[in-house]
Amino acid sequence: MKIFSSKLKPRDYQSEAVNWALQHKRAVVCMPTGTGKTLIAGLWIRKLLDTGRARKILVLEPTRFMVEQTNRFLREKCGLPSRPVHGSLPRSMISRGFKARIVVATPEIIVAEAAEKIGEYDAVVVDECHHTTGQDAYMKVMKQVTAEWRLGLTPFVPLKRRRELEESIGVIRCWSWSDPRVAKYIPAWVGEVYEAEFNEAERRLYEAIESIWMRVEGRYRPLVGNALRWLARDGALSLRETVGKKGGKLGELLGGVKSLIWDERVRPLHKLESFKRVLRDYEGVYNKAIVFVDRVVVAEAIARDPVIGELNPVLLLGRRRVNPREAVKRAGKPESKLIIATSAGEEGIDLPEADLLVLWSNTASPLRFVQRLGRVLRPGLRVKQKNVVFIATPDTVDMDSLLDGVLLAEKSGVKLGLDPSVIERMLSLSRRRRILDALEEKPMTIDLLARYLEASVERVRPGLTWLLRNGFAGYIYTGFGRVYYSTGNVDLVYRDYGKYLSPDHSIEATVVPYSVAGGRLRGVKGSYNTVLGRLQGLLGREAGFSRLRFSVLVNCGSLIRMVNLDYRFLIESEDVLLVTVKNAFSAREIQPCTEGLLLEHAA
Repeated sequence: MKIFSSKLKPRDYQSEAVNWALQHKRAVVCMPTGTGKTLIAGLWIRKLLDTGRARKILVLEPTRFMVEQTNRFLREKCGLPSRPVHGSLPRSMISRGFKARIVVATPEIIVAEAAEKIGEYDAVVVDECHHTTGQDAYMKVMKQVTAEWRLGLTPFVPLKRRRELEESIGVIRCWSWSDPRVAKYIPAWVGEVYEAEFNEAERRLYEAIESIWMRVEGRYRPLVGNALRWLARDGALSLRETVGKKGGKLGELLGGVKSLIWDERVRPLHKLESFKRVLRDYEGVYNKAIVFVDRVVVAEAIARDPVIGELNPVLLLGRRRVNPREAVKRAGKPESKLIIATSAGEEGIDLPEADLLVLWSNTASPLRFVQRLGRVLRPGLRVKQKNVVFIATPDTVDMDSLLDGVLLAEKSGVKLGLDPSVIERMLSLSRRRRILDALEEKPMTIDLLARYLEASVERVRPGLTWLLRNGFAGYIYTGFGRVYYSTGNVDLVYRDYGKYLSPDHSIEATVVPYSVAGGRLRGVKGSYNTVLGRLQGLLGREAGFSRLRFSVLVNCGSLIRMVNLDYRFLIESEDVLLVTVKNAFSAREIQPCTEGLLLEHAA
């Protein structure tokens, strides 16, 4: 079996790192983000399996979307038999995942579900291993693991954690960003997303407000939408301040959930622990950090935290609250390690000397998001790599706002240093996940999908369009319109709509493919086998298709009918391509010859 394609041929420093790690058995590879550490892990794992030195391997990732991202890379790019395991998966998938030869998991689920089986692993890969410290779940796993072979991967080694990493994983070697072999692959800024999960009480409050939002009509809906945003983006403290001080119409609308708003189990700032973890993780890496928040009450509360106080934080809250000149002067002093800025305080900050930027409040306006980041992510003098961290609440409007802002930023040329696969996986943590979950259960028309979600077609359409554009969903044509499906569960289309996936080998079609870059490729013409074969060949050379436009000639006795079928969604895999071509060549079922002379389905 061919494990690595020619596109994944390791660079010399990657091969060097793999050989060095294998020689030491227990090793930590420290390389800047963007240099391909996941491929190093894949090569290391393959070598252990091929030589029989390991039979079962554990790969630890800090978050669920990194579990999915790494698992996909190991399976699709490296040909390795890995499976993902994290708390958001169904119980059946978790059970199957733990039986795999290569288990890609969060440390939390290993501690909770499989601590007694930790001795089964012959090797362990610890991605983002700078998290391995103190009482962290990473450390709990590493204290129990007996694996002889250990590989840590990290973009940096905090000075205070060096000894812990050496004891729990192994000897450390760093490849510097100044190494000419490495430097050309490193972006000026590197982005990372930290999840700030709601606890049970906070989730209950969010869902109660969301339920009100779905019922409210007219001009008051945006008001309730703001309450959702304040809670998810800034924390319950900002919502309490608004409802407590002003009350008004919002207080009236939220009257039925006020007891939940003031529930003591609802943390004032649910993002605070994630923010402090960011600061711990980047300790020794940054000289000065800046965190952007949108509410003054939140900024002041962050500054009052004892841990944050040790960094001598400077508040920049706008001219009415602080003297900007004095604040900027204090912020420039070496002992001031942290700047806490509201949107009112953004202007005038000398940000080039800040090498860690944290976005606490993800703005609802993608344009403002781009403007803010475009101002602060200036390349400046390249003396070292800088970092930008986004803190977002999964399954809420907060993650939606971040996702929309990131996409617009990338299109606008603002480089965030986020891996494209990370951006894609963020989708699974946004509210659009509900649409995807529904399609995972059953392919549906948009009308049925809206009814299933108890929402209007207008509210479902934007999320569905996003899923199509990014390859998470596709559709086929049927006699009653488009039926949408999850590209991760193509088998359901065959099960429920096999009639429309029965290609007629006697007819011909012309197809115009479009690349993911938007360019129109040379058209293909011929029978089913000819068209499928040529499109498969093109797919192997392209990153995928953004659109396939078919014109199918159907013989209706003495008449020839042309049926136009337009598939406007991202096609990256052969499974989805096969479904699409089969559907196009089933045009006779989609539009029987008994119906009119010329009918067409077009986008």
